[in-house]
Amino acid sequence: MGERLINMQIQTMSMKKEEFGSGVAIVGNRCYRCGYSWIPRDIKDVPETCPSCRSPYWRKPKKIFKKGEKKNGK
Repeated sequence: MGERLINMQIQTMSMKKEEFGSGVAIVGNRCYRCGYSWIPRDIKDVPETCPSCRSPYWRKPKKIFKKGEKKNGK
C-alpha cells in the first residue's frame, strides 16, 4: 500500500493537478488547445489525443506570433 502511495505522489507531481477544498488533489489532464479537462481511465498511460478536440498537440501550448513576424524567427 505504501509503495503504491509513493508512486501516486510521484505521478501527481509530474501531472498537472488542481486542488479544491482542503486536502483534495484531483489528478487529471487538461488540453492546451480547447481547455477541456478530464480524468484518465489509467493514470499510467498518457493519452495520444484530446478526447474533445482530438488534437495530438494537447500537451503543448499554442505559439502566438506577432503581426509581421515569421514562424522561423526571421
